[in-house]
Amino acid sequence: MNKVKPSEFLKKLVCLYVEDDEFIRESFAFMIKRYFKEVIIASNGKEGLEKYEEFKPDIVISDIRMPIMNGIEMVKKIKEKNHYEFVIFITAFADVEYLKEAIDLGVEGYLTKPIDKQKLLKKLNSLAEFLKQKKEIKELMNLLQEVFNKQPNPSVLLENRKIKLINKAFSLMFPNIKTFEELIEKIPIDLSKDYQEITVSLNDKKITFDVNIQNINKNYTLIVLNDISDFEKEILTDSLTGLYNRKILEKVLSSFIRFKKCVILFDIDNFKQINDRLGHNVGDEILKTLSQIVKNSLRKSDIVIRWGGEEFLVILDSVENSTEAAKVAEILRQKIASHNFEKIDKVTCSFGVGCIHLNDSKDFYKLVEKADKALYKAKNGGKNRVES
Repeated sequence: MNKVKPSEFLKKLVCLYVEDDEFIRESFAFMIKRYFKEVIIASNGKEGLEKYEEFKPDIVISDIRMPIMNGIEMVKKIKEKNHYEFVIFITAFADVEYLKEAIDLGVEGYLTKPIDKQKLLKKLNSLAEFLKQKKEIKELMNLLQEVFNKQPNPSVLLENRKIKLINKAFSLMFPNIKTFEELIEKIPIDLSKDYQEITVSLNDKKITFDVNIQNINKNYTLIVLNDISDFEKEILTDSLTGLYNRKILEKVLSSFIRFKKCVILFDIDNFKQINDRLGHNVGDEILKTLSQIVKNSLRKSDIVIRWGGEEFLVILDSVENSTEAAKVAEILRQKIASHNFEKIDKVTCSFGVGCIHLNDSKDFYKLVEKADKALYKAKNGGKNRVES
């Protein structure tokens, strides 16, 4: 049988050893001091509890039957302070009646006297490996928190609808939000939407956020709040129509990556002739009225952008195939065509639809190009129609 060697990581750990028998205590402590960074020794449960609170050891090794306070009572109090503390009981064969109570405490194991050194090392190595992994995870989480805190926008990382991380910007803005339930109550977010605009009350002030939701995988969800109140909202908004302008893409584009997206690109048929015949003031009124028709016909989670001049782009939320996207475009086409605009009887639009999976931000512009080709097809096909 190969001998078990002590883990190198044990040399970084502190052990609390509690034993009332002086001879056993000295000989056993002499042996395990070679394994650990430091071994703290106590002669009974009361002294052991005091030293636990003072030194905060990584592993506790304790006898069960001791004067003043036995090992069971000591560990009960330790587990009240730290349910995840690692404890190994050393027991005499006659102490078996205590074992059920010890197991119920959730201890990591027990060894009977005389101690088998190989069994002890095997158990200690197992605990050391777990503590090593726990330390690495803690260091990684601390690093992630530092990176997270450098993000300027208020951000929250959820793990299965529980708050895993909150960055500094979020804590400063919402210091009282600590749980998922408090988050949803204060900020009514719909996790099924990858993009949405919400307004919340904060210190008697209304703040409007663009909310980007990224489902990293089935367990983790990243929520990023972009404050678009006042000045920033003006920057992102087209002054004539009240729709978003292209700058909104700087805020939302990253949340589309790794997902299939569908867009609708459309423009007003014969708009130059309308401007030439009726004047630019009438043209502006048509643009404003049409923008309201489109905005009122879509969901709040859909993004409508004045793409340029009389051209508009709709980024559809949770629509992943061209058939469904074309149905939405057809609804828009019919509503615009049936509307009675002032000073002109009828306005029509031509629509192009595109859908692709986005692997990076460049793919989004390939998606728009695809919709643009479909729009060109609609124009050549007679206008006032939808193509994909």
